[in-house]
Amino acid sequence: QFADGFADTTDVSVDTDAPGRIDAAAGSRFIEVPVTIQAIQRDGSTRRFAGVYTLRRAVVDGATADQRAWRIASAQLHEAQP
Repeated sequence: QFADGFADTTDVSVDTDAPGRIDAAAGSRFIEVPVTIQAIQRDGSTRRFAGVYTLRRAVVDGATADQRAWRIASAQLHEAQP
């Protein structure tokens, strides 16, 4: 379903703004990063989206380097006017 959302997309660019503060939860850290996304469609039209990516990383003892890396945990995006 996620991949199908890009079926008519030929190019994507993402601009980030300054991230918020790092929040803690049991064994994890979270940070919100504001983003603006521009997607070029097959027909040449442009779609723009704005919102926030929430990143997560593990900080528990014994976590591997891969687990300690920041990953996208969720995204809250809405389509913006061109």
